[in-house]
Formats: sequence, C-alpha cells, structure tokens
Amino acid sequence: MRLNWLLLTLGSVFAFSVPVEAGQLVKWRWHENANRLDFGTNAGVQPKAMLIYDPTRLIIDLPGTLLKRPTVKQPLKGQEIRLLRIGQLDDTTTRLVIEVKPGYTLDPTKVQFLGTTAQQWSVFLPKPQRIDDSNTNCFARHSC
Repeated sequence: MRLNWLLLTLGSVFAFSVPVEAGQLVKWRWHENANRLDFGTNAGVQPKAMLIYDPTRLIIDLPGTLLKRPTVKQPLKGQEIRLLRIGQLDDTTTRLVIEVKPGYTLDPTKVQFLGTTAQQWSVFLPKPQRIDDSNTNCFARHSC
C-alpha cells in the first residue's frame, strides 16, 4: 500500500513538472481595405482584447502563445490606422497592437472577433472616427 502511495506521489510530481509546450503565432495579415486583421496559431488560443486611448490602440493578447522572433513593427497604409506591432508580452503571451493615428478613435462596441477555428481568427475594426476636440473639452469640463 505504501508503494502505491509513493508511486502516485512521484507520478503527480512528474506530471506537474513536465513543461507545457506553448503554441506559436505563425501568420498574420492586415487587410487595409477591410480594416481587418487575420492571424493564425499552431495551437488553439482564446484572444483577450482591450481598447486603450491617447493614442487609441486595440490590444490583443494571445495567452499560451509565443512569437519566437523579435518584435515586429509594421507600418500600415491608410488614413486612420498607423501601425501593427507584434511582440512577446511575457513568457507565455504574444501581444498584437493596432495603433490608430492621433486624432482618431474606434467605437469599442463595433470591434468584432471571429474565430473560424481555435487557430484561425479575424478581427474586424470599424472605420476610425475623427475625434472632435470640442466634445473632448466639453466632457473634461463636465458642461456643454
């Protein structure tokens, strides 16, 4: 009985100490005319996204995914979208950043993610809107 307990304990330690192989970001493509980013991994991933401002950026984190190359900075053609940046956020997360040009913003309710499979994703961005400085100042003063 003690031998079974010892084997079970050693088996548990071994199971938890085996390194987990992370997936890789293997491809991406920006479609300028559609304001769409397609990307693919070699393992399933559940993207996590947030929109931050000043300047406006859509942040897409891919947990459990490695880039396995230096940070990529890809300038994007077009009037409102400025840059696609892809890098390794930490040991297990790849981060994609779509940066909007200064003076523009995105409606976060219109950003859409479509996973055709757990490895193939498309992110649809709405057309960026010009920021109206008079509205920004109005909200800052809390009076219009």
